[in-house]
Amino acid sequence: MNKKKPPQKLIPASAAAALPAYALTRQQRHFAAASQLLQSRLADYNKALQLELGRMLTDVEFSVDVSVCSGVGLEAWLAQTDTLLLDVDLLQAQELHCLMAVDHQAVHQMADLFLGGHLTDSSQYREKNELSSSELRISCRLLQKQAQVLLQLLFNQHLPLTAHVCKQALTLDLYRYVPLKVRFILDKVVVSWYLWLPVGLWQSEASQRLNPLAEPTLLLQDWQRLPVRAQVEMARKQVTVQQLELWLQGQVLPLELLAQMPLRLGPQLLCYGSIAEEGHKLMFQISKLAENT
Repeated sequence: MNKKKPPQKLIPASAAAALPAYALTRQQRHFAAASQLLQSRLADYNKALQLELGRMLTDVEFSVDVSVCSGVGLEAWLAQTDTLLLDVDLLQAQELHCLMAVDHQAVHQMADLFLGGHLTDSSQYREKNELSSSELRISCRLLQKQAQVLLQLLFNQHLPLTAHVCKQALTLDLYRYVPLKVRFILDKVVVSWYLWLPVGLWQSEASQRLNPLAEPTLLLQDWQRLPVRAQVEMARKQVTVQQLELWLQGQVLPLELLAQMPLRLGPQLLCYGSIAEEGHKLMFQISKLAENT
């Protein structure tokens, strides 16, 4: 009775499109793990952030909505002249920074709410070419509160943080930061800005209980079980046409084994070795790695 399993069929293209993509590099997998964890904590972060901002804006009715965004198109938005970029050092020992980008109109609107509780007419915002010192301090204070709420949520620590304005443009690494969009929702107006949270925040020792970023053991075992075809060249001999004809007729021609037998994986030379005998079986023993490995 043949008990061989039938060969597994290939996944059709229509079904493969619905499968989740697998990140190839370790950096991409850390980014995906951090994004998933952050997504699971957004409801708690929304609630904690709204409570903290409510202590500062006692006469304003609002709600807060924070969502993970893809980051597509944000580089062009950051390059605009009316975009303010701020930075706060979350954990100095690890040099982890949280970044905030907000356009000037949103800065004017938040400053109005912090200073008086009422929004100025939007036409007056367009007449302002520069940000005042009060508006810059309020923006730094806003980033500081958002970062403190995050650290309180992750590590149960309320750390003194200092935010400052970035003077030069920054190039954000796609997989080092998780971009968030924060929407400050009023009755008739929505004020929004962006936050970039460092992926390394979830790799610190204090947050391992929340997000163990070690490589999945089962996944590594699956990769290790992939079959590969290796070739060992044991001998090399140049023969004449006459010798080849005799060989084809069954005549035995002497061969001399190579002292260093190359082992190749496809076209790639991996190492050199020799034939050894153990328990009436021939074994290939590696003696030297190839220089290009």
